[in-house]
Amino acid sequence: MRYSKILLVNMSIPNSYLGPIRPPAGLGYVAQALEDHGFEYDVIDMLLGYSANDLIARIKSFQPNLVGFSMFTFMHGRAYEIIREIKAAAGIDFDVVVGGPHVSTLREKVLRDCEVIDFGVVMEGEETLIDLCGERPIAEIPGLIRREGDEVVFNGERKPIDNLDSLRFPRYKKFELNRYMLKEILLLSSRGCPYRCTYCAACLVVGRKVRMRSAQSVVDEVKYWHGRGYRRFNFGDDNFTFYGKRVHEFCDLIESGSLKDLDLRCGNGIRADRVDRPLLERMRDVGFRYIAFGVEAGNDRMLAALKKGERIETIERSIKDACDLGYDVTLFFLLGSPGETWPDIEDSFRLAAGYPVMDVRFYNLIPYPHTELFDWVKEHNYFVRQPEDYLNDASVFINEPIFATPELSVADRIEALRQAEVIRKQVLRAAMERRLKRFGPLGKLGALIFSTDRGLEVIRHNKAVRALAEYVRGLKT
Repeated sequence: MRYSKILLVNMSIPNSYLGPIRPPAGLGYVAQALEDHGFEYDVIDMLLGYSANDLIARIKSFQPNLVGFSMFTFMHGRAYEIIREIKAAAGIDFDVVVGGPHVSTLREKVLRDCEVIDFGVVMEGEETLIDLCGERPIAEIPGLIRREGDEVVFNGERKPIDNLDSLRFPRYKKFELNRYMLKEILLLSSRGCPYRCTYCAACLVVGRKVRMRSAQSVVDEVKYWHGRGYRRFNFGDDNFTFYGKRVHEFCDLIESGSLKDLDLRCGNGIRADRVDRPLLERMRDVGFRYIAFGVEAGNDRMLAALKKGERIETIERSIKDACDLGYDVTLFFLLGSPGETWPDIEDSFRLAAGYPVMDVRFYNLIPYPHTELFDWVKEHNYFVRQPEDYLNDASVFINEPIFATPELSVADRIEALRQAEVIRKQVLRAAMERRLKRFGPLGKLGALIFSTDRGLEVIRHNKAVRALAEYVRGLKT
């Protein structure tokens, strides 16, 4: 074999909204593939507070000959610095391979920008990494970016894995499960997205072809972790409800398996046109409690401009059904899309405040390379920050516009995001007040605290307070 000891690293993201909420499923699948093929490996999740020095110490003790990093585009410059630092300071010889959304989106540019990275893995990483660690000639490994002298070469696309049941779900054998903020498992029941939303880079990461795990495979994963004391499961794929028949089969298997006290969630957002009231009722019966909808805009004109493929009537009907059935509902919106005006934004605000949902999130729109949005902004020269700048530190959570349009100036966009945050806090406070109504004035005070900037920050980063907030959200109104 080419590499006999592999260290997998989940990079930390400084100043990020994200935290060590749960073990990362993507890296979990890669680790499981190494386990199943008999490779010796270890894992370090730097989100758990590990520093570059800690990583260097782990490399010195484990002595890997390949170190693999999972990376996001946000703060990738810092990730490059860490990779350079450990290569210089570890004192042993090893190669570096990187994967994740950042590599799948920017491809060869990643190796050109960071001279100490030896390989990049595009899109699905399980088979490509096994080929790299094994004996297949490097030039023949599809999905791999490599160096050939002074050149960076991409070997070409790897065929998507059609039979997802052939991949064993992660057991997280080398992960520190007790250190994550939530006792929750992220389930990935499908890969691929066929839709052509102008702003979305998902097809660059998971492909357009929709591939589904069988309902039995997903239930087997739930059973495994249920047996280890887990009750909370969050579906992280966009298309869990793509086929209603599969969802019904999943629910039937959960019910027949007598899996009790489940807290099932669709937290990454699902399409409103892929659920109806009977499906939502059946999901509720077996333990689904939380659903997020990717709304994106507040009227049909903007949904059409984004090529969302939905109508506002359908979206509102699904929101209403979910709220009526007692779900905790979160709504996702984009602000500042091409052609969007203040009246359009006000339509989004009205929709967000129009239903008794748990949360609403308005995202700063980031144009990612190779998306239709990026090409449109570039063609019209609307960037106020250039890609080589904003791709490192821009975030959907930060109120700093990346581009401006004739309809919405930079100042307009900043104000829209400011107003959106006010609305979000109002929605959160109202939701918490409904949950804490039984506690009278004390409940109102708690709702106010939880919906302040400081309260939200503490919830995100303090494990005990996060657990309290989750308990409150679980109270019945």
